[in-house]
Amino acid sequence: MTGTLKNQKIKSNKLKKSKNKYLYPFPKKTMVRGSSYDSPAHVGLFKGAIDFSVDLGTPTLAPLKGEVVDMVDWNDRYGTTEEFAKDGNYITLKHANDEFSQIVHLAKGSSKVKIGDRVEARQEIALSGSSGWMTEPHLHFFVFKNLPQGNFKGLEIQFRK
Repeated sequence: MTGTLKNQKIKSNKLKKSKNKYLYPFPKKTMVRGSSYDSPAHVGLFKGAIDFSVDLGTPTLAPLKGEVVDMVDWNDRYGTTEEFAKDGNYITLKHANDEFSQIVHLAKGSSKVKIGDRVEARQEIALSGSSGWMTEPHLHFFVFKNLPQGNFKGLEIQFRK
């Protein structure tokens, strides 16, 4: 992996750590211009999400073996204000230990999987794109646990080396 992540520890505060160890959701040689926890979209239930600044059209990879349980692949709206928050294309995967990962801001029509598909770690699942609430091209990566009554809680993502 190139860019600023090589020497940066990615850590959030006051969240339970994921039991699973995840891979980055893009190829190792991807040019990553930066990463951020500090986004207006990363509050409340979404605390723990990470934005990786990557080029549009970057292959998006499954960060761990799992099953596709939810996805949206048809949005072409995006913008810099919260009104675009529900317009993101995403793929949600279920993994071992009842953990889920979600990758957002995918290109319209780029999904290579469908709900119910089993995926392997590092399998290409889509391309990064312009969809949803965003100020620059990036992948929004989030790991969470489901809670009763349809709620969820973000986890501090543990990465494999």
